[in-house]
Amino acid sequence: APEFCPEPAPESGPKPSPAPCLLQCPVVPRERDLKTSPLPSPRTPVTWSRIKKILKEGPLLKNCNSVKRWKLRYCLVQGRKLYFAHHPSFVHFETIDLSQVTLAESSCRNLCHSFSVITPERKVTLAAPNRKDMEEWINIIKTVQQGEVHKIPAAENNPFLVGMHYWYSSHSSRTQHCNVCRESIPALSRDAIICEVCKVKSHKLCALRASKDCKWNTLSITDDLLLPADEIQIMPHQWVEGNIPVSSQCAVCHESCGSQHRLQDFRCLWCNSTVHNDCQRRFSKECFLGAHRSLVVPPTALSDPKGDGQLVVSSDFWNLDWSSACSCPLLIFVNSKSGDHQGVVFLRKFKQYLNPSQVFDLSKGGPEAGAVMFKNFARFRVLVCGGDGSVSWVLSMIDAFGLHERCQLAVIPLGTGNDLARVLGWGAFWNKNKSPLDILSRVEQATVRILDRWSVMIRETPRQAPLLKGQVEMDIPRFETAAIQHVESATTELNKVLRAKFPTEMIIATRFLCSAVEDFVEDIVKAWSQIKQNNTAVQSVILKSDLMYDKLSVLIDVLAEEAAATSVEKSATVYTDGGKADGKPFVPQVDHIAKYKLELATKAQNLQKSLKLIIFQVEQVLDEESRQTISVKNFASTLFLEDYDSEDFYQMSPRHRSRRGTLSSIPSLKSEDLDNLNLEHLYFTPETIRFKEKCVMNNYFGIGLDAKISLEFNTRREEHPGQYNSRFKNKIWYGLLGSKELLQRSYRKLEERVHLECDGEPISLPNLQGIVVLNITSYAGGVNFWGSNTATAEYDAPAIDDGKLEVVAIFGSVQMAMSRIINLHHHRIAQCRELMITIDGEEGIPVQVDGEAWIQRPGIIKIRYKNAAQMLMRDRDFENSMKTWACKHSEIQAAPQPQLDSQESHDSLSDEEFAQMQHLARLAENLISRLNDLSKVHQHVSVLMDSVNASATILNDVFYGQDSGNEAGAASCTPIETISRNDAVDVTFSLKGLHDDTKAFLDENLLRNAEAEATLQNALDVMSQEFEKLSEIYWMTPILVPEEKSSDTDSRSLRLKIKFPKLGKKKLEEEDKPKSGQRFYGFIGNLWRRRYREDETKSDDPPTPSRSQL
Repeated sequence: APEFCPEPAPESGPKPSPAPCLLQCPVVPRERDLKTSPLPSPRTPVTWSRIKKILKEGPLLKNCNSVKRWKLRYCLVQGRKLYFAHHPSFVHFETIDLSQVTLAESSCRNLCHSFSVITPERKVTLAAPNRKDMEEWINIIKTVQQGEVHKIPAAENNPFLVGMHYWYSSHSSRTQHCNVCRESIPALSRDAIICEVCKVKSHKLCALRASKDCKWNTLSITDDLLLPADEIQIMPHQWVEGNIPVSSQCAVCHESCGSQHRLQDFRCLWCNSTVHNDCQRRFSKECFLGAHRSLVVPPTALSDPKGDGQLVVSSDFWNLDWSSACSCPLLIFVNSKSGDHQGVVFLRKFKQYLNPSQVFDLSKGGPEAGAVMFKNFARFRVLVCGGDGSVSWVLSMIDAFGLHERCQLAVIPLGTGNDLARVLGWGAFWNKNKSPLDILSRVEQATVRILDRWSVMIRETPRQAPLLKGQVEMDIPRFETAAIQHVESATTELNKVLRAKFPTEMIIATRFLCSAVEDFVEDIVKAWSQIKQNNTAVQSVILKSDLMYDKLSVLIDVLAEEAAATSVEKSATVYTDGGKADGKPFVPQVDHIAKYKLELATKAQNLQKSLKLIIFQVEQVLDEESRQTISVKNFASTLFLEDYDSEDFYQMSPRHRSRRGTLSSIPSLKSEDLDNLNLEHLYFTPETIRFKEKCVMNNYFGIGLDAKISLEFNTRREEHPGQYNSRFKNKIWYGLLGSKELLQRSYRKLEERVHLECDGEPISLPNLQGIVVLNITSYAGGVNFWGSNTATAEYDAPAIDDGKLEVVAIFGSVQMAMSRIINLHHHRIAQCRELMITIDGEEGIPVQVDGEAWIQRPGIIKIRYKNAAQMLMRDRDFENSMKTWACKHSEIQAAPQPQLDSQESHDSLSDEEFAQMQHLARLAENLISRLNDLSKVHQHVSVLMDSVNASATILNDVFYGQDSGNEAGAASCTPIETISRNDAVDVTFSLKGLHDDTKAFLDENLLRNAEAEATLQNALDVMSQEFEKLSEIYWMTPILVPEEKSSDTDSRSLRLKIKFPKLGKKKLEEEDKPKSGQRFYGFIGNLWRRRYREDETKSDDPPTPSRSQL
């Protein structure tokens, strides 16, 4: 879409609506065959009661059938109609009735932020300037479809959107079928739209008749769920008919599902099970939420108690037994602006796999809404899809809600640098060819790692303002002489105030007294440059200020007594004159004397505050010995102020705080308090000289050269966001800005302005251009700026959880570029637990924390330990073990079920055989119960739940005559007396599969808990002994014994054959060996190909960093 044009000059005269001026665009002829409607205008008188509220208005681009495809239109939503015209001053607007429309985005990624408004008669395509604006238009139009609404809720908490589909245009490569009219949709048809959440397909016109049956967020307000209230205790299936993948199998009969010729068979949106139409009634009524059940928040867990769309965890949910479901739910935050617009795809995919309410867009209100929903869970995991800035934002939210002990955070790299994601093993960037479904498995299999977090505390040096106009500097002798004269003059004027017999005399003396104090304050400003270097002069200023403060206190008391006496006298006079008014209304006279006295009293109070402010500044240069010896009356609390951080200060008791700080001395100082004196530069509250937390550092801190590059990059990106919309472009811009510093060398003598202290010891700095403080071993997009990950005699090995910071120097842009190629060590400065950086001079210096930069004024920067965050680190060894187990599990499930001869299959078991089967069933119920309990604590056990559910179902069906898949056992059911041999074979085969699955799970060391492993191993050993006893039965021997041998053989062969080697250099070298006759590539060509191959390998399968590397 083309850029919008600049705004025109505002027109005079009334407007038809309070719309902003439309961006100027050449007027084009109106399109034909369009319905037009006049809006209220000054030419047509109309009553205000008939004018409906305009819900949204603004310029949009409209797709027109002309040479210039996109043309600017002014649009507004009023009532249940959408109006648009060439300009807001037009009287007649084209109208679209919104009571029956469908909205669909143009594509999956939708880079142009366009959407279609589909009506039975026409289709209008509009484009917004950004995605946020587009989603606001869609939210408003969808809301007014339900009726006339005066206030539009936010899209995240909009109860009017419950059950509505979120359509976007899709072009499938195979024939599909419309879920509304059941007709076919040809391949590559432009008439097809698909719901981004439930994957329902439809023709564009058929979507007007689609039901509100999109994927549930909660069952408390779902309209299409026709179930009794008592059956909502379990999680039901949500079926969608047709459009099933060809390779799907029925979960009941295990035959192929789906068809390309008609709309048939069903797919559950939660567990992804597929069943035939005839098999659906035989399938379990309870949905177990699929393979990632531990991450899913079921809709039965959420409710909307206030009816405002804000979902919370229902109180009844905690009273239900949900096995492994929701044992460790996943909260997902996606930055839709990150990752070359991959964020939009992630939003849609995760809404398909999980509960749509679990997925939040950071660009819409931030992470607070997700924290409010998940704060009641005992434990949960957080997935952040974005850059380092998004991770810092979410971690700050976790700080605010105090959730660090209950949640762990994983990172999917969608930003530019992605340094934290690199360190945690998630890679440099996400490969677009991989499915986001892989992320859920990796998050489940990740291990917890602690990340140190650091507070960046700032204490700025009070800015010294220049002398006032007409002032000159004053030396100490002249100041002492003038100060004595001011004190004597104030004493004389105060005596006149006390002896005054007439109000005029008191007012004149008060003015001269205040003028003497003002002159005294101005002389301090003139001589301040020399006073602060002379300890005797500082003491003199404090003592004389104390005297001046006393005189002002006496003056304020005298004025207060005069004001009180005057008010009593005036009220008596009014009462006396009121009886002699002869019926005329009393007109109060303005008392100018009282008004002047009140103004002078206020001025005296402001002067007292000014004196306190002056002393607050002056005493900072007083040495400790003089503080103990000097004795003043009015500034005792000020003179004993020490250097406290804000957190330590506010942890004191109120009584102790009043003695140690000045907050109680000057509690309500404001900048306007000094307006009478024009001394704003003396206004320094205690907070400005105490340390305040500026931000929290997770990755690194920089000052100087690298911070300037980051600041300039951020400024350019804010001004021209279109030029910084991809990772490749951003890296090029970083390189160009760094190359420019080769010539400028803006901070080539930074050591003269910056002083460094590490753990309280001053550090001598070499000639440098910047300082970097590292918390992790990745900097500026993957550079190990510390140089190595091994310990030396001087420094320990760096780690993200060692409570230490690494400090390195930046000598120039060349060094920063070379550090990407070779490991440098000569620029190491220190390794410490707390550091302090002092900035001298008058100008600020660029500073950056995790890529966010600003100009820091002169002062002190302190970096100290704050807390620790639980991060999720990708565990590739565990992933490989899980793949090995998955192969074993597939072989176990694929094994054909043995069958008895037709003559023996219907025979009943003897009493002894039935007793053995009952004993095996009790042992299996014990194993099932233990696995269910472990799944609530160890979420990796959830992979065994399919086998657990299948075994529990067949036990209930065979031994207790149940049809449901209730896995809780059958303690409350009436057992049957005997079973057939065929049923015994089915039970034994199913329980043997559960036994083998669990044994393979323990063999691969997937549980990683010694006590739990011992418990499960004991249960498996007992079941193995029972299987051996059953194998002695003559008709069971050919079933159990060959199965055990083949199972053992397969297990051994898997250990020997199935290996998952990493994509190493050997394979790449074999593929890249030149054949005979192959042309010789030059050095530059080979270097480029090898560099590209390394980047691709890092992105696909980056090596797992060891503990020393972290």
